[in-house]
Amino acid sequence: MEVSVLESRFPVVVTAAWTAARHVLALDVGADSDRALPGWTPGGHVTIHTPAGSCSLSLCGRPADDRWRLGVRNRGDGAARWLHDNATVGTSLEASSPSTTFGIDPNSDNHVLIAGGVGITPILAMALELAERGASWHLLYIGSSRQEMAFLDHLRGVRERVTVWETASRGRPDVAALVGEWIEGPSTVVYCCGPAGLIESVSGVFSGTGSPRVLSERFAATADLEGSFEVELGRSGGRAQVPAGVSVLDVLEERGVDIPWSCRAGICGTCETPLLAGRTDHGDSLVGMTRAADVCFPCVVRAVDGDVIVLDV
Repeated sequence: MEVSVLESRFPVVVTAAWTAARHVLALDVGADSDRALPGWTPGGHVTIHTPAGSCSLSLCGRPADDRWRLGVRNRGDGAARWLHDNATVGTSLEASSPSTTFGIDPNSDNHVLIAGGVGITPILAMALELAERGASWHLLYIGSSRQEMAFLDHLRGVRERVTVWETASRGRPDVAALVGEWIEGPSTVVYCCGPAGLIESVSGVFSGTGSPRVLSERFAATADLEGSFEVELGRSGGRAQVPAGVSVLDVLEERGVDIPWSCRAGICGTCETPLLAGRTDHGDSLVGMTRAADVCFPCVVRAVDGDVIVLDV
């Protein structure tokens, strides 16, 4: 399989910017050239490039729209902070084409959506799509308070399908009790996006039951960059040592290998690279993604038992 290690970027421009919730900036971006925005599917994300770096952001509007709607939580540094401080109508940015590692299961006829905090961004796009299809679905949206919960107004037209849970006034929800009545047979799929603790809680509720299946997208990786090993550049030649605490992606960049990346945390899937040989611990948090056995994610992958990892780069 031949892949390019160069990331395609194109210009976009901010067409609207507003506060969606405390610490969450909402942006609409449109094409800033003759090229139309690439298509996408609910659950997809894009990489936005700024002078302070890049960040992966979920698309939370409707695929039929002629602009992308994004929700950006201010995490205090990097590209997200830059967008909060600088993005206004007319701001020019660069973007990479959308990709999807977390989306609606086409084989399910019942969908249970669970969002925690800014995890609503991909879940919102799914909810709007399922509503347009007339599908069977429900949404549990968890946040500390309504002031912290972005895009609530986007759900007004489907509020009968949505349960909003404010933890500041009601405590942590009993997920099993709240969504249990929404589970309808073995084809039900549960989709969860949010902090790692929420994902683990939801996965724990349904583990071992055989139904429903849980698909999730995390905001933090769980892998540790433990152990040292060697990586071999199968196409360009040469080997390099990967020390403990250093990612394969870091080592490849030092050698001038340009691999597209966004999160550097095993979350987004942008740095997917063909794996030619070597036993690996994938280390990523792309739960629910259909992952080929012959790919890995250099930002988090580690070798098993001292094997040499051979990559098609």
